[in-house]
Amino acid sequence: MLLSGKVLIIAGAGPGLGRRLALLAAREGARVVLAAQSLAGIERIAEEVRAADGEALAVPADVGVEADCRRLADATLNAFGRIDCLINSAFSTASSGPFEGASLDRWMANMDVTCFGALRMVGAVLPAMKAHGGGAIVNVSSKAAVQHVPGQSAYAVAKAALEGATRQLASELGPHGIRVNCARPGWMWGVTTETFLQAQSEAASRSVEELIAPVRARMPLG
Repeated sequence: MLLSGKVLIIAGAGPGLGRRLALLAAREGARVVLAAQSLAGIERIAEEVRAADGEALAVPADVGVEADCRRLADATLNAFGRIDCLINSAFSTASSGPFEGASLDRWMANMDVTCFGALRMVGAVLPAMKAHGGGAIVNVSSKAAVQHVPGQSAYAVAKAALEGATRQLASELGPHGIRVNCARPGWMWGVTTETFLQAQSEAASRSVEELIAPVRARMPLG
C-alpha cells in the first residue's frame, strides 16, 4: 500500500473531494485526520473510513484561525504521534460575482481562508514534518485559477495566489525533505458543484443544464 503507516491530515474535508480522498488514503494504509468547521460532516466521513477498517479522527477546525490550525496539528500528534501528509482543500465562497462593484474586503475574506488558511496549516504542521525528516503537502487549487469561470472572481484570484505560494514553499521546504505540490482539478460533480450551479441558476434565471452545456463543450470527453 502506498501510504502504509503514514498519517494524513485533510483540511477542509467536505462531502465531495475531501470524502473521496479520505477513503482512498485509508484504503492505501494511511491514518486519516479530517478537519472542517462542522463536526457532524467530518464525523460521518470518519465513520465511513472506520467501517472500511481504516483509522480516522475528526477534529473541528477553522483554517481562518491560527489557534485552530495549531490545535489540529496537536490533536493529530497526540492521537498518532506523527504528521506525514497535509492536504489543503479548504476554500471560501465569499464575494461571488464580478470584480466591478465587489467589496474588496469580501475578497480579502476569501483570500484569508482559501490561500492564507492553507499557509496557516503549513505553519502548524511544519515543526512535526521537519522533526520527522520530511513530509508531503498538497494544496488543492482549481482550473478557475487559469480559466475564467463566471461568478468566481475572488475564488479564482485566491486559488491563483495559492499556486504561487505552493511554488515558493516547494523551494523553501524541499531542503528539509518536504515536498509541496499543487493539484489543479477541473469541474467535479458533487454536492459543492451542484450547490454552486443551483445558486447560479436561480440568480440568472437559467436552468442548470443551460449552465452546464458550455462547460461540457470545453471538455474533450464532453
